[in-house]
Amino acid sequence: MAITIDGRRSRVLHGLLDRLGYALIGAFFGSIIGIAGWWLYGVAHSLNYSGPGMDPVLRHWVQYSGGAFATWGVVFRERAADAVGDTVSAILHFEFDEAPGRTASALVSCVVLAITLAAIWFTSPV
Repeated sequence: MAITIDGRRSRVLHGLLDRLGYALIGAFFGSIIGIAGWWLYGVAHSLNYSGPGMDPVLRHWVQYSGGAFATWGVVFRERAADAVGDTVSAILHFEFDEAPGRTASALVSCVVLAITLAAIWFTSPV
């Protein structure tokens, strides 16, 4: 009887640690999405958004996006990666004004990568 109780505790602990791991992964990638959202929409650098910045406080974007994806990771575990991928895909489709299902060309991808690296390089402190 004691073996089954310890076995159950072990499975429960393993399940909780598993969910915690997915929550941390979701929080990490959600924070990266929050930084991208802050840069694109918070400070109005989006290609398709014309208007004032929505919320220029970086902490809000990172906190809420990271928290949302961490919650998604706790609840849905490995399917949280699908949500991260779908969110990044939606941001790219919005920025390039593409219909869903089409992909960005290699040239556009290289230009976006170059702009992103230049933005990080010139905005990071010395």
